[in-house]
Amino acid sequence: MKSYKSLFLMAAFGLMLSGCGDDSGSNASSDDQGNSDGQKYVFSFMMETSQYVGIGSLSDDQAKIVKDFTEAPNSGSVMYFNGSVYVLAADNAMNSTLSRYEVKDGKMADKAAATAKFTGTQSIAMKFVDKNKMYVEQALGDKITALDPTTLKETANIDLSKYIDEENGALSTVPGSSVIRDDKMFVCLNQFVDFTNMIADPKASVAIIDTKTDKVDKVISSDKVSALGGMDDMNGTASFVDEKGDVYFYSNASYGFVEGYKEGWVRVKKGESEFDKDWIFRMNEAEYDGKKTNNNHLMVGGTYMGNGKFMGFFGNFEDPTNFNNYEWNFVVVDVYKKTIKKLDLSPTIPWFAPSIHLDADGKSVLVGHADKKGGAIYRYDIASEKVTKEMDVTTGTAYYIVPVKD
Repeated sequence: MKSYKSLFLMAAFGLMLSGCGDDSGSNASSDDQGNSDGQKYVFSFMMETSQYVGIGSLSDDQAKIVKDFTEAPNSGSVMYFNGSVYVLAADNAMNSTLSRYEVKDGKMADKAAATAKFTGTQSIAMKFVDKNKMYVEQALGDKITALDPTTLKETANIDLSKYIDEENGALSTVPGSSVIRDDKMFVCLNQFVDFTNMIADPKASVAIIDTKTDKVDKVISSDKVSALGGMDDMNGTASFVDEKGDVYFYSNASYGFVEGYKEGWVRVKKGESEFDKDWIFRMNEAEYDGKKTNNNHLMVGGTYMGNGKFMGFFGNFEDPTNFNNYEWNFVVVDVYKKTIKKLDLSPTIPWFAPSIHLDADGKSVLVGHADKKGGAIYRYDIASEKVTKEMDVTTGTAYYIVPVKD
């Protein structure tokens, strides 16, 4: 059975970049380089089958600091929470290890203070509820595990197996992108019907979980779009909660591989626990770059920037056997106005979705980028819509860029 792990390996082999120093083919300025005012970041740089995780500043020499970083498998997520770096990574056998590294004086410890193991369930997504609880989604295990964020000891397991959509031929629930609103976690269920070809359910499913009791309140569904949020959405960002308290979810229609599958944004309004029947935003019907897009599908990953705006990827897999085409663009999607605007950066590889992170002050977004000329980290200023280069990446490629902020 092919898993997303194998797909990330395929992507990673094509991501090894070295000896760059050229701009990345955009019109981005480097005049404001180093404008992060001493802000520290948890960086993850992907090299072949590994990712290297550590803490640094955007003004650092990337090739030098990465030599002291901690190595982990490249399939997995990296987060900072309450004074610690968390790395959740899966190996080739889909066994995952969650490791917590303490941070002191702006430095990440060499050894993990606590670890937790998950066997054969491709666990690569985590969600923090508060200082006393976090969740790990076991994508191929039909469950979500609650843990103590400090000790990483299991406190509960949420069984999702009875929610498998057998009527549509689903083999597993495959939890993915998630958000928390009013003590309820909304978790997208991908409901895979074909793991070999990455085909999920033809309809949307979301489990609503009470974070106080670790119980499933209900599972809601919609036939307006296909499965929501990918199992490899390691940032949990194919969904977001806006300032009004509305929850938005995106479906990329199983990457556009299946004729008849519907893509688009759907939502659950504040105070409600069912999909809004009167609202949908199909991105392949929106104006983009002066023309109708029709066949593009947003990749999972990205970040919500406020005021209805979400930064992510836009593109399609015209050749599904080649995941390393430089054909995908960073875009700003306005779900209120239903518009799509491309950033001033050259096309890149779709697997850079985890590299999109809102900075600590909420005023800009940092993105890892690479094309055939080389790699770098860029900053997108939300107010001015200006893109500037922050760091040259000459060893591997920037994958996670997480601000250290408590």
